[in-house]
Amino acid sequence: MTASRARRNFQRAETYLSAGHVDAATGALQAVLAEMPGHVPALLKLSALHLMAGACTPANQLTLHATRQTIDSPGLALQLIGQLVALGQSTLVLDICSQLPPPMWDSPQNLAAVAQQLSRVGAHRMARAYARAAVDKDPRHPPSLYMAAHIEVFFGEVDAAADLLERALHLYPDLSDAHWLLSRLRRPDPAARIDRIERALARAAQTEDQAFIAYALHNELHDLGDFKRAFVALERACRAKRAGLDYDAGATRNVFTRLQQWSAAELSADGSEDHQLTPIFIVGLHRSGTTLVERIIGGHSQVSAAGETYELPTQLRLASGRYSSSVVDEHMVAARQSLNYRHIGDGYLAGMRWRARERPWVTDKLPSNFFNIGFIARALPHARFIHVSRDPIDTGLSSLRTLFSTACPYSYDQQEFVSYHGWQRELMAHWRALLPERILELTYEDVVANPLAAAQRMSDFCGLPFEPGMIDIERSSDPVATASSVLVRDGIRRDRGRLWQSYAEQLKPLIDAFA
Repeated sequence: MTASRARRNFQRAETYLSAGHVDAATGALQAVLAEMPGHVPALLKLSALHLMAGACTPANQLTLHATRQTIDSPGLALQLIGQLVALGQSTLVLDICSQLPPPMWDSPQNLAAVAQQLSRVGAHRMARAYARAAVDKDPRHPPSLYMAAHIEVFFGEVDAAADLLERALHLYPDLSDAHWLLSRLRRPDPAARIDRIERALARAAQTEDQAFIAYALHNELHDLGDFKRAFVALERACRAKRAGLDYDAGATRNVFTRLQQWSAAELSADGSEDHQLTPIFIVGLHRSGTTLVERIIGGHSQVSAAGETYELPTQLRLASGRYSSSVVDEHMVAARQSLNYRHIGDGYLAGMRWRARERPWVTDKLPSNFFNIGFIARALPHARFIHVSRDPIDTGLSSLRTLFSTACPYSYDQQEFVSYHGWQRELMAHWRALLPERILELTYEDVVANPLAAAQRMSDFCGLPFEPGMIDIERSSDPVATASSVLVRDGIRRDRGRLWQSYAEQLKPLIDAFA
């Protein structure tokens, strides 16, 4: 009888959710758990509803409770992994996936989905095994081919990725993200692909597909040197992407303003006392050169390059009880004096240990952690910060030309970028005034002009012995899962400055703002 009532309530919850009645669905799911506290589908659905409402604490508790139950289907295991990823519980994700290796999964769809989730937490080597298994299980499954290609790019295997993408497009010519990823690989003869992309763009009905394909068209036309048509495609891509984003410039400005109220007295050393692992936070605007800087400092024998992690935002969400899709929000800033900074620091270090690979130093290259410097400085008194800046017009154009997922919603409009750039510059001036000895300032232009000197400065700042081989970034086999994943394999390039001159007429708002 208990199981029957729980089943009926779960069915009611699904009906309510399909009709958009969230409160009624929440009540029905709570009724399920009153009858059967270990009902995993109800635990996960209720956890997801709490996240939608911004309530991190109950969402986390429900999901952790689900991990202690019996998972009796691949679909349920995938739901659990997805919810753990959403909550930033990367260590648990790795534990579960290590117990469910690729041969235990039933379909290429599920294997590709697990690969995607592993990649989201930065476990790219493990993700690669799942993606390859998905292709082995069904070599004609376009999403698996795309996911495998996506991960091969992180490892610099561009030829293999291009082959996988061509196979996917042969099977499904309207696979929009495959057009986009292939366009980033700088394959020869872009003219041969432009006609195919234009046909796909004409068929694209959804704005998300239009954004992917229009970006693909822009990339190929740019490589062809047809800059006038390339910018027309870029404008279309930016409009399509911006239309699907809920970006509130006023709310964003308020976060910047509140953070500048942080005082020196609030930086008391009451954080983690565990100094066995030292993090190096590499921050700055996206497309400012943070990947290059991480590749150099990550080339040191004592440093593990962890890439872009959300470990610090995860700890802020857990400490504040507030879930936000951004790295910080006004609620977290307002609550900063009541947070347990020792727990934040200890939790962060625990989440980073697998990424450190038994080395004493680890980088965290989430650019937008510049918001969180105050939180980090207090929670991790031994952490270092490297702030990277770049010519603002170059940064602005590179941002316009990059299709981000949900990051950088300001980057698809020139005026919005100009405003955001100014706010970020003001905030960094505030952090430097509070923490002058803990922030190293580097410019992208100086790094590429004299990489040895930049590497020496970074080593000295961190207290590491200088190793000249740090600048041989093309020799590293570490995966790179950023927008620079293709270019960084060329080594340190000196031809990426002033690319905006090809679009000087179209970039007048940027140029006038930063002249």
